[in-house]
Amino acid sequence: MKVREAHAHSHTLIVLLSITVGLLAALVVMYGYQATAATPATGPTTNVVQLDRTFPQIAAETEPAVVSIFTKSVPQAQPQAEIPEELRPFFRQFGPGGPEGGAPMTPMPSHALGSGWIYSEDGYIVTNAHVVKDATDIRVKLHDREADDHQYEAKVVGNDPRTELALLKIDAGRNLPTLKLGDSKSLKVGEWVMAVGSPFELEQTVTAGVVSAKGRTLDSSDPRFRMGDIIQTDASINPGNSGGPLVNLEGRVIGVNVAILSGGMPGNVGIGFAIPAATVEEVVPRLKAEGKMVRGWLGIEIRDLNENLRDAYKVPEGGALVEQIRDDGPAKGSDLHEEDVIVGVNGEHVKDSWSLQQAVASHRPGEEITLDVVRAGEPAQVKIKLGETPAASVDRAGREPKAGGSPAGSALGMSLAPLTPEVAEQNGLAAKSGVYITKIAPDSEAFERGLQPGDVIEKINATPVKTVGDVTRTVEQAQKNHDRFVLLRIARMGPDGEREVITIDLNLAP
Repeated sequence: MKVREAHAHSHTLIVLLSITVGLLAALVVMYGYQATAATPATGPTTNVVQLDRTFPQIAAETEPAVVSIFTKSVPQAQPQAEIPEELRPFFRQFGPGGPEGGAPMTPMPSHALGSGWIYSEDGYIVTNAHVVKDATDIRVKLHDREADDHQYEAKVVGNDPRTELALLKIDAGRNLPTLKLGDSKSLKVGEWVMAVGSPFELEQTVTAGVVSAKGRTLDSSDPRFRMGDIIQTDASINPGNSGGPLVNLEGRVIGVNVAILSGGMPGNVGIGFAIPAATVEEVVPRLKAEGKMVRGWLGIEIRDLNENLRDAYKVPEGGALVEQIRDDGPAKGSDLHEEDVIVGVNGEHVKDSWSLQQAVASHRPGEEITLDVVRAGEPAQVKIKLGETPAASVDRAGREPKAGGSPAGSALGMSLAPLTPEVAEQNGLAAKSGVYITKIAPDSEAFERGLQPGDVIEKINATPVKTVGDVTRTVEQAQKNHDRFVLLRIARMGPDGEREVITIDLNLAP
């Protein structure tokens, strides 16, 4: 009996212990589950509340330092052709001095509205260069005080069309609220940002979004002048926002709103662009001190390399192709050659044409730099003393001469003809002899790649072009060799009469 009782007591204790341990384990599991489950439940809620409070605070701190910029420009009067007698009654609305009287019409002034932000308390204001371009009168409206409708006269201290930045100065008679620059280099995709400005004349408008991308490149009509390292955002930016700040959650300016991609729509579709604060930090102090940006200049035309060009010039990565050496530039007379590929500046790698522009522009005129180049597949070095970048840019739109000639270049989707001095003079072509394009098939790759009637073919692959037969034979040989493409060196005249050279690769049909 004692043995059985002892066993019974033992079983009872074991059962009680098991129940106790089980209860403790269950409590631990339940506590752990509740603790784990509580984190995602309260975390986002707390963040949303914080964000909801942050945006109004940023807006309240930013808006007083954001200004509206009103500009007026008056185009120069253009002399009018004499109005035929039978048409003069239709022009009476112009009154004395108008076309009826034979005198030039007085152009009507145009008005525009942009945005800006106060850089320093003594009245320096940052905006876009295009906001104040050609303006004959600039007025700034402040928003740091209620019921202050006064518009202050502003003067342009300096502008830099290349980076689309301009610096204005007003005298408000008081210290003004300012915005501080943030660190755009450490900016991350997905970060919250806020844009402030005057879209569609709606002053002090605030929109919020995120950083959609970094390092974008915006092309202008002149490929030599591109804007790089651009911030893309989905914060709503519209006409009138130009020059206004893009700020982070600390209320610091990480960008200056400059452009939108609208796809033909009148307003924003969620793709806006801003100049990074790092560019502002570099440019604005120099505009303030010197009134302009003084940059080093090589005097060359360059372009990026695609896969075909890399194969042709034996450059596996990076680099910028030298298409043309200008007669008025410092590279003229140096050891730099057309069709060299520049892959480095002072030992620093050149990723593309934009990075080459940036590297050269970071040096001042008169400095000597060393270029690492690939020439005919072999490395070389070239030393050049830099000049100063000219202020003017050039529209590269080509002229279209009269068509004619034979379809000798049909394999490339174009018609070619021999070039004579008479034809060159008549059509304003870039050379007086050789071969020029008379027609482009609208469904051809030549058309898609930007070739134009009137372009002069100076070289195809390694063959200098003197006759139409030079082009035909080279294309036929390339097709026999099963080459994927041919390279054309094209000369054309810009609207200002300057000769330009470009390199175009055309894929051959299989």
